Amino acid sequence: MKKKITIILFIISVMLSCERDNNQFPQVNVNINIYTNNPEFFSVNTPGGWIYLNGGVGGILLYRKTFDEFIAYDRASPFNPIDDCKTEVNKDNIIISDPCSESLFLITDGSVIQGPATYGLYRYNTYFDGQNLSIYN
Repeated sequence: MKKKITIILFIISVMLSCERDNNQFPQVNVNINIYTNNPEFFSVNTPGGWIYLNGGVGGILLYRKTFDEFIAYDRASPFNPIDDCKTEVNKDNIIISDPCSESLFLITDGSVIQGPATYGLYRYNTYFDGQNLSIYN
């Protein structure tokens, strides 16, 4: 009996010590297709270029990492995604800032470089065939 109580107390202590996943990013349907040679997408024709698009929770930041790879981030703050705050690319074109929480993120992978945010930027899937780009979840 004493062994059962010890096991139960151990399980309870483990459950209480585990941190809950607080990254409750809202789920919305995203299915965007763009023709990258269209003049309105001129800024993403070369690596390092980026553009804001409509869609997602807070809008989408489309970043061209290489000639063949695009990254699509949701602009909603990962610190508080239901807040009406949108992340913005800084003038250096390397850092993305969240004006409400003052968190900073790296544009090349969306990782946190300054908190209080503990999660990186929310990413959508992308598929590029050389001319057409699909952004989806």
